[in-house]
Amino acid sequence: MSFQYRDDHVPGWVYLLEAEGYHGILPGCYLRRCKIGLTRSVENRLDTLHSSQPPCNYKVVKAIYVADMAAVEDALHRQFKHRNVKLIKSREWHDFLPHQYAMVLWMFSRYDSKREHSISPRLIAAGLAALLGVGLLIGYSVRESAKPEIQQGIERK
Repeated sequence: MSFQYRDDHVPGWVYLLEAEGYHGILPGCYLRRCKIGLTRSVENRLDTLHSSQPPCNYKVVKAIYVADMAAVEDALHRQFKHRNVKLIKSREWHDFLPHQYAMVLWMFSRYDSKREHSISPRLIAAGLAALLGVGLLIGYSVRESAKPEIQQGIERK
C-alpha cells in the first residue's frame, strides 16, 4: 500500500456527530460526546466510523457543505480544543456541556454555505422596489394633505 496525498482544502462536508447515550450524569443530557470531522460523503463516513471507533450508536447532529472543508474543520477544532478528549484512535472527539453544545451548533450555522445564499438577489430587489413604492405613496399623501383649503362662496356681512 502506497501513501497518497489527500487534499482536504476542497468543497465537502463538515459534520458534527454525537455518540448517543455515551456518558454524562444523565446520558446525553448533561455531557455530550461529539466528533467534529470532514468528509466527502457523510453516509460513507458513518459506515467507516462504525468499524474504527468505539462501539456505540452515532447520530449526525449537523452536516454543512463548505467551500474549504479542511479550513472550516481546523477552525472548529481550534475553537473547541479545550473540550478535546484524548483518545488513541482519534483527536476529533469533544465533551460538551449544554452551553458549549449550543455554541458548537451556532458556529456550524455561521460556516454553513447555504446560509449565505438564503435570500436571493431578486427577493432583495423586489423588497426594495416595494419599499420605494410605499414611500412614494406616503410622500404623495402627505404633500396633498398639507395644501391649504380654499373656501369659496362664503361672504361676510
